[in-house]
Amino acid sequence: MRFMFPRFPNLFVAILLCSSSAACSDADTGPKGDAEPRDHIKVVWLRGTPYEMGLQHADLLYDELLVGREFIDDDIMFSTMLDVAGTLHLDEVAEEYSYEATLQECQGMVDGLDGAWTLQECLILNYGDIIADVLKLEGLGCSQFVASGAATQTGDLIHGRNLDWWVVEFIEQNPVIFVREPDDGIPWVAVGFPANMSPYTGMNAAGIAVASNEVSSPLDSEIAREGRSHVQMVREILRTATTLEEAQAFLEAQDHASVETLVISDGPGDKAAAFEMTANSMAARTLSTDGVLLATNHFLHPDMEATQEPEPECTSSWNRLERLTQLVQPDGVETKYGGLDVEGAIAILRDTYDPCLQEYLDPGLADGGATLANNGAMQSVVFVPARGLMYVAIGKFPATILEFQGYDIQELLTGPGYAYPAPPSYPALSF
Repeated sequence: MRFMFPRFPNLFVAILLCSSSAACSDADTGPKGDAEPRDHIKVVWLRGTPYEMGLQHADLLYDELLVGREFIDDDIMFSTMLDVAGTLHLDEVAEEYSYEATLQECQGMVDGLDGAWTLQECLILNYGDIIADVLKLEGLGCSQFVASGAATQTGDLIHGRNLDWWVVEFIEQNPVIFVREPDDGIPWVAVGFPANMSPYTGMNAAGIAVASNEVSSPLDSEIAREGRSHVQMVREILRTATTLEEAQAFLEAQDHASVETLVISDGPGDKAAAFEMTANSMAARTLSTDGVLLATNHFLHPDMEATQEPEPECTSSWNRLERLTQLVQPDGVETKYGGLDVEGAIAILRDTYDPCLQEYLDPGLADGGATLANNGAMQSVVFVPARGLMYVAIGKFPATILEFQGYDIQELLTGPGYAYPAPPSYPALSF
């Protein structure tokens, strides 16, 4: 079974030994959670069982979680979402269908906060993709691309993503990189914020990167009120999958409820797929023969056309897909194909050209522009998963204008003594 990158096998051998022998009998009394600020981002290490991680989550992000609870009470959208979810008994559904790891980390966080949060509140927020579909919340976007082989400068697989949300002040002010080292799974990292147990963007120590995209116009018949959360599935894939095939087998075995695309890249295997999923259907698009895969907020697989309303030209999702085609496909009018590297991938995520308006928008426009960079970018991330690297811009909306900080999973899991990525970061835009 392949778990780890060839360039640092000894680390994962040690982790495997700790999970299966007495060689690490001191682990239970050793250090557990930890936190470290890196500029405006807080890196939070959570270790052990999911419940223990929840207690550490509460301890290390205590002040932020109290602020977050107050924010929810004062924010019309989030407070209404919780109220309506309770009225529709979606809180009970979330508790029944949440994976055990999410349920237990939420319980640990609630216990660690002495009642400042309820279990139902934590679970509803971490069952959010289904809540959003049932309540028909609009405005969520996302853009992703994967390029590999001849498409990139070195042949390494590169996976870029923008996660687009509404502008949320609490998320702006509290960006977190979570490093989870579970007792019963693969170590993994996620880009998020306090109370975010079900990640939208992450990578594990086996070289698997995963990110989610909402679908803008699914048919009502493709949404169920009961079933598993796709963003919770992201957590399970990061915890358990060592290959793209294992991730696919997991997805095929699940009870789906909402409508999403999960883009999963397997760096060591040089593979990727966009899994287009509804409550009733699933199909996968893999890397093209040119080594390219694109995804925005509508399905592209022919078998999934009947599950959604048609996506008209010049809508946001159509616009962003068109621009990705121009920038990434080998025959694109401004293609970077063949020379893509991390810096080039960041330039794509920062692109503000609107192909319908045929003009560039202001890079600082936080929301309302139907471009890759102006659609409300909350996270902007580039993975090189075979090397265990990710570059992250998160904080102020749009995240695309911020510095992209480099993170090396080897350094995150092993601690001081390892060099940061080279370069350690890419500068913020000045405009």
